[in-house]
Amino acid sequence: MAKFNFSKYKNKNILLLCHENADLDAISASAILQLLLKQKNIDSEIAVPSHINEQASAFAKKQKIKFITSPNLKKYDQIFLLDFNDYDQLGKLREQFTILQKQKSFEVVSFDHHVVEKRSIDTSKIGVSNKHSTTQVLFNLFKKDFNEKMFFYACVGMIEDTGHFIVGDKELFSDFSFCLTHSNKSYNEILLFTKNKMDKGKKLAFLKTAQRAEIFEINDFIIAFSNVSFFQGAAATKLLSLGADVSLVYGISEKENSSILSCRADSYFKEKNNFNLVNDLLKELQKNLGGEIGGHSGAAMWKGNASEKIVKNNCLGIIRKKLLH
Repeated sequence: MAKFNFSKYKNKNILLLCHENADLDAISASAILQLLLKQKNIDSEIAVPSHINEQASAFAKKQKIKFITSPNLKKYDQIFLLDFNDYDQLGKLREQFTILQKQKSFEVVSFDHHVVEKRSIDTSKIGVSNKHSTTQVLFNLFKKDFNEKMFFYACVGMIEDTGHFIVGDKELFSDFSFCLTHSNKSYNEILLFTKNKMDKGKKLAFLKTAQRAEIFEINDFIIAFSNVSFFQGAAATKLLSLGADVSLVYGISEKENSSILSCRADSYFKEKNNFNLVNDLLKELQKNLGGEIGGHSGAAMWKGNASEKIVKNNCLGIIRKKLLH
């Protein structure tokens, strides 16, 4: 990550933009960045394209984190992207954003923990790092400027984006421990902010995913492949908690007329096999089937056009080759 200089953003109209259907990591990261800017006497607004998920909305309300929806991008000359770096996650703002960006109406910097691709909005890598959450990225960049509230928000993002530590590494737990110690909150207090009542739709998605799961054993590791219409990412995380070492959940996006594959990998599996979902699975899948990929070592997604059978067979072949070489 390059060194970040706040002084260049004084006297700018700044927007802190979360991805569509913003989650706890995105809203916590945006709140941290807003507080950091405020320390430098720099004003900013937090926004989401049109929707924030229920959990993040409840958290924002409790913490009095103000945000707007459907911002008019013409008002801003600096936009920070929080927890994303992909045009697809701009939702209904995509068209306006793309036009104004081409006109150089604003500058863009992304704070994100996903792999930078050629198609990424911001390819500078100023605020992008291979961490487990965007709040962890911000902590590593600006640790010396953090206060109690920022440490607390960092903990929330790290818990949420690891599925309550289903994935992790030594650096994550070290960072989390430091943030927890300096947050003036107990672990149980922070956990309360990451729990929410599961809606019926998500319950059904999880149950259908488990019911439809096909189990494959490769080199003593369990690979689970399933399909569901909605919540593919959350469903893939749930399969890990049920015992899978790698979970692959396929779905169809009718809105975009494309196929989606959400992938998750357990930390032990990754370390034991030196396995990275993006580098070792999805880049190979992309070579075979085309499409777009994004994510990081333990949580990633492919989007393209291929049948469930073709995607499944390709993924299993790639994993077998990696594990049995």
